Order: sequence, then C-alpha cells, then structure tokens
Amino acid sequence: MKNILILFLLAIGPVVFAQQDWDALLDKYNKSSVPYITAQEAAAAWSTDEKVIFLDAREIEEFETSHLPQAVFVGYDDFDADELPRQTLEQADKIIVYCTVGVRSEDIGEILLKKGFQNVYNLKGGILSWKNADFIVYDRNGQPTGKVHVYGPDWGRWLTRGIPVHD
Repeated sequence: MKNILILFLLAIGPVVFAQQDWDALLDKYNKSSVPYITAQEAAAAWSTDEKVIFLDAREIEEFETSHLPQAVFVGYDDFDADELPRQTLEQADKIIVYCTVGVRSEDIGEILLKKGFQNVYNLKGGILSWKNADFIVYDRNGQPTGKVHVYGPDWGRWLTRGIPVHD
C-alpha cells in the first residue's frame, strides 16, 4: 500500500506543483478577467462534439513553429477583432484563446468579451501547458512537431516536454 501511495504522489506531484506554478505566474501578470480553461479541459472539449475554436494570440513566427490543432492565427500586436469571422465565433460552444503562457491571450480575450462574444476562455499556461500535458502541437505544414515556440529564453523553463524554440 505504501508503494502505491509513493507511486501516486510521484505521478501527481509534478502536476500539482506545475498547477501552483502556473497560478503564481499568471497571478503576477493577469487580472483573471477572462475565465481560465486547463489544457485537459480544452482537449476534452475539442475531442467531443462541442464546437471549439482555438485562437492563437501570438505572432506569426511563433504560430508557424507550433500551434494547437486547427488553431486560427489572430496575432497580438496587430490583432483586429473586426476582422474575425463573427458568425463562426458566435456559433462556437467555446472560444479558447491561447499564447505562450496565458498573458497575451487574456488581453485578446478581454477584447472579445467587450465585443460581445460569449464563451471566451483563456488557456491556462498557454501552449506550454498544452504540450506539457503531452498533447500534440503542429508546425506550419500541419505536421506534428516536438518544437514549441517559447517566446523568449526566460519562458523556456516552463516547458517540461518538447523542444523549446525562441528568436
């Protein structure tokens, strides 16, 4: 019984500690103005019959290195909510905005909420939490990749699975 408990703690420990780390990091930079969704919750929603749209709020170089399945590139610096396919987004069960860790995506999520979009979520921990949960990311050719754009060298420490890439 003791061995089972030790194995359980070893397996779940990194998830719990990573969760606490994401909380501390995002509390430092975000206002929590857009509801969070975890990578596990987002993947579960995407794999069901729910209509989920992933919006990538990073820059094009980041998106081309790695992005979530069927993600729509919306960018950050030049983001324009008026250029989005409004009807498609209004029909979505969930609009999940993500970036590297969840900071830029909160800004984009706030804009979407102010524009009247419903069911907008910020992917907690961004693409790094997605990849850390061992979910697939895709390159510019739509092929699975182990590379993940981590925005900059300081953010690479948050990636525990995959190959960090930055400019």
